[in-house]
Amino acid sequence: MLGVPLLALVALLLCAHACAAAAPSKESTSSPRRGDAVAGVAVRRSVRDSGGDEGDGRGDDNVDDHGSTQYPPGGADRGFPSYEEAEGYMKLKCKNYEVTYEQIEHDLAIHRQLGTHYNSTRYAIKWLHRRNGMPIGFFGGRAYLLMKPDWKNLAHHAKLHVAYMRMMVHLEETFGRAIPDVVLVVSSADIPRYVSPRLVNVSSPEPQLPPTRDSGSGSKTLAGFVPGPYPVAGICKSDFWPDMLLIPNFHFHMKLYDSVSLAPIHEFRKKHPWATREPVLFGRFSHYNLMREAGDASTYKLGQKGRMCVHAGEDICTNGNATCMGREHFVTRVAKQDSERLDVKFAGMQPMAGHARFKYLINLNGQSISSRLEQLLPLGSLVFTEASGYYAYYYRTLLKHRVNVLEFWRRWPEEVFEELDWAQAHDEEAEAVAAEGARTAATFLTGAGRTCYWFRLLHGLAHTLRFEPRLVKWPGAKLVREVLEQGLQHAPGGQDLAAASSWAP
Repeated sequence: MLGVPLLALVALLLCAHACAAAAPSKESTSSPRRGDAVAGVAVRRSVRDSGGDEGDGRGDDNVDDHGSTQYPPGGADRGFPSYEEAEGYMKLKCKNYEVTYEQIEHDLAIHRQLGTHYNSTRYAIKWLHRRNGMPIGFFGGRAYLLMKPDWKNLAHHAKLHVAYMRMMVHLEETFGRAIPDVVLVVSSADIPRYVSPRLVNVSSPEPQLPPTRDSGSGSKTLAGFVPGPYPVAGICKSDFWPDMLLIPNFHFHMKLYDSVSLAPIHEFRKKHPWATREPVLFGRFSHYNLMREAGDASTYKLGQKGRMCVHAGEDICTNGNATCMGREHFVTRVAKQDSERLDVKFAGMQPMAGHARFKYLINLNGQSISSRLEQLLPLGSLVFTEASGYYAYYYRTLLKHRVNVLEFWRRWPEEVFEELDWAQAHDEEAEAVAAEGARTAATFLTGAGRTCYWFRLLHGLAHTLRFEPRLVKWPGAKLVREVLEQGLQHAPGGQDLAAASSWAP
């Protein structure tokens, strides 16, 4: 008789235990937030490892499926020193150059949107290391060269790398620990030498690398493509490369810009008053052709349209539209249409200071931009500059048509005649534009301004990183200072570079 109630009691207890096990806990009753899911997707993007390489290491504490340390957008879990409170920032009066930092904000937009990830950083370093790309890291306020350069094979780019390495040491000395930990690739190439990801570069149908320019015509890709954005800094870009980070040209340092170009501004003006300058458009050039990506419509150039051709210009691009002979076309065809007012040639080079005796000076692009533009501005002459899809770090924030320069060749090269007609018919306004060009250079293109620009760029980039840069991940890293002072002397091809050469911040 007692067996039935006992069995019922046991059954009741088993049921209660099962129900308790099935019931959700308080922690699991709330459904996952949509924001968490979106953040997870952003962190675990579809990236593939690019294989082991020198300076690579395993992922750190919080890693994604591919072994890279991931952090929330903006580096929220990493401590960032305030750039405004840095002693060097205040000493150099970096606030005075605020307008130039707008380009940094533009360049970093896609990095903030998609995040600069560990694998994309590794990929860019591997792809560019032997293609004029120098991997640099700042850790604890000190500059490190992350991989050993092949100085001999870098050829003439080796001295460009040394110029930038000296700038890294200058940043270290000026700002120290105020520089956040950050990793990037500094490129000395005239044009971008990597491909942006499909999400960035919508004109590229597939995320694949273009043929290497230095290894023949065969299409080669680097195994294990990893989409960007990539932390690559260089002197020039177009909107086709939105993740490229613009930096000041190495020629600012190598040509001692502040003392050679900016310091004599008053002397140029005193020696060559505006009224005494020859009313001729003057320029001397080396033979360089414009290099471009065929799919980049912004850098495509058309030649003169002529009197009979109203709607189309002459085709001056070859090699699948990857090369445009702009200088050749202008010097041999366009300038000869008005040889009395245009003295633009390849022969008869003159020192830059001698250019100041002319009212009008012309800047034609080289393989991309030309560093002669910033050398022409301080001379006090009116600078005619070729409009191009390519631009340097200060072009879009500082240069304005008929304010401090005259632009031409937006469509046709014959626009130079229209601008020359305007300048001669408005002599006082032309003089004012010329003076403003010199003032712009003297105010913003100084060594202090360029140093501040670098500092702000490093801070901005550090905030986009989705991983924590750690020196231990780069076992081959060397202090830049030690490489300059000791390493170059013992490196194959580095002995000549170790010799003292002209350099200024």
